[in-house]
Amino acid sequence: MSKRELAARRSTRLALQIPVILTSLDPAYFFRKECKTAIVNAHGCGIIVPQLLNNQTPVTVELVSNGATKRGRVVLAIPLLENFSWFLGVEFDTPGNLWGIEKPPADWSA
Repeated sequence: MSKRELAARRSTRLALQIPVILTSLDPAYFFRKECKTAIVNAHGCGIIVPQLLNNQTPVTVELVSNGATKRGRVVLAIPLLENFSWFLGVEFDTPGNLWGIEKPPADWSA
């Protein structure tokens, strides 16, 4: 990873599989699926999903464990398994510790 990429990273990523419900807020495209994160940080997450959501699609990410939610938008979509699943990057509208990490990395504080 280059120094430029590290400088652009706003908060430390953690490789955690957390059950979430991802819901599209785009009225033209119904999508609501329970899935798992692959990566989380204070500014968003990476999620594996069975269908493509386009860049800039507004979404909510809801924790299955306690119903906590954050709004955000899709900022990255990478096809996996010959387009049978997708890795979506979701950026939150406002950063924070949605994940309930007890001792989050220092750069997670707002």
